[in-house]
Order: sequence, then C-alpha cells, then structure tokens
Amino acid sequence: MKASKIISGLFVAHFICLGVPQTVFSQTEKLGIIQYTPPRGWNKTPNEHVVAFSKLDQTTGGFCIITIYSATPGVGNPQNDFTNEWNKLVVKPLQVEANPETETRSADGWTVIAGGAAVVFQGSKAVAFLTVFSGFRKTVSVLGVLNDETYMTQLVAFVASVELDKAAADNPAASRREEPLQPAPAPNATAMHAAALVKEFESNEVRANQLYVGKRVRIFGTVNSIEVDKGGRIVLTFKSSVSTYKNARCYFNKSQSSRVAAINAHQEATVEGIVRGLGGGFDNTKAFLVLEDCIVP
Repeated sequence: MKASKIISGLFVAHFICLGVPQTVFSQTEKLGIIQYTPPRGWNKTPNEHVVAFSKLDQTTGGFCIITIYSATPGVGNPQNDFTNEWNKLVVKPLQVEANPETETRSADGWTVIAGGAAVVFQGSKAVAFLTVFSGFRKTVSVLGVLNDETYMTQLVAFVASVELDKAAADNPAASRREEPLQPAPAPNATAMHAAALVKEFESNEVRANQLYVGKRVRIFGTVNSIEVDKGGRIVLTFKSSVSTYKNARCYFNKSQSSRVAAINAHQEATVEGIVRGLGGGFDNTKAFLVLEDCIVP
C-alpha cells in the first residue's frame, strides 16, 4: 500500500463528495449536533462523546477505523482548530508530523479542512486522514486510519454524509464535551495477558519500548484493585504473576466510570489502552507498566 496514493485519492474523492448531495441508503444516526450515515456491516464502538466504526479483513490484514468526535468549542479560526485537533488526535497518539498537507473548502458557514499522513498503527504501515469541520465557534472531527485503499470509498462516503446542525451549534449545552476523548479501538481484537506484556518490559525494556510504547493494546488478567487517585483519575491495577515483579496499571477518564464500575477486584477483566512504558511509582520510579486513555471494550 502506497501511503501517498491513498492520501492523494482521499483528498480528491473527499472534496468531490462534499459538494454532492448524498442519497441516504441506510438509517442515519446522531451524535450531539452531528448527523451521519454509519457504514453498513462495520463493528460499532460507541462512547459518550465519540463513536468508532471498524472493519478488519482477517485474510489480508487490511483494516480501517473511522472515528467521529462530538462537537467541542472552537477558537474561531479554522486553521487553528485543525491544528489543535491534528495535534490531539494524530500527532500525540500516533507520533507523526505536526504539519500535514491539507485541503480546505467552505460551505453553509462551515470550513472543512482535511489532512493526512503516513503512520504506523499497531505495528502496521497505515494512513491517518483527519477531517475537521469548523464554524459557529464549534469544531467537529472525523478521523480515518486505514492500511488498505479498498476502504477509501467507505471513508469518503462517511465523511460526505456528515451534516451539522447550525441551530444546535449556537447552543453551548448542545455540544458540551467535558471529558477527554478516547482514541479509536485497536483493529485487532486479540488480547494478550497483562502479565505477558509486563514480562516483555522486564525481559528487555529497550525492545519493549520500540514494540509497544505509544500503541494501543488490549490486555486481560485478574484485577488487583480499582481506585481513584488524587487527580480524580480511575486507576485499575492487574495482579502480577509468579513470573513477574511488576503490575500493569491502567488509567481511565471519568467517561468510563459506568463501565469500570461493573468490574470487581479479584475477577478477570479486559481493558484497552495506550502503553506508556514503565513508571507510575513514587517519584516516577518504574514500579508499574502504565497504560493511559484506557477503555473497557
């Protein structure tokens, strides 16, 4: 897969489709001020302020994840809105360049800026394509991550189906998003045992950092404790095993409270989060394997 080819194709198709009225072949859905048409037959992972759709071809390994984020307050400048969203949703979690090539269009009071870049996602070469709608001091983002150009049509169609309610956009309460957003779920649903991941870091931290840090992984194991730290974050710690000294410690935002509340200590659970490496102890000593921005899938 050539990343430059996909990015170029997405730019062209994206802005052609944005100018053409969409025929709705399936039922539309809403997320705050946003109305969109979900892709048929895709896995859906909804959260309070974000909805992700994913498709994985088990035969080829090709995947695509489309994530739509609810409206947040903008800064009144479309380019600055795009830069802020790109840094938050792409640069920080995927560690790519901060200034991608972009295209801009305007319609109905909204400015649409799209940008893309080659990324490495879950160990696979892929492309991240971000579309940001900016207007009425609101910002709405759609992020697509794919490693197979056959998913271009679905991604473009999804973005082209997005319609924004200008009246609701003028109501601050209609699109309030207080909690940090959760990144899209990993395309590979296979989970590894928490102790096995810890063992990777205890065996060779340099190699494990290269393989896992900055990537989203899904792990399972027996829960040791569930607490709320001084900063108000939810902390779930897995038990260690006979072959490891350290524990895996997972941090959740408040938006995951209801899902974490269903988990009990000393029972098995599965979580998904971004690996940050060893740390988490007093004065940031390497007492735990830390995962952040965690969700209960």
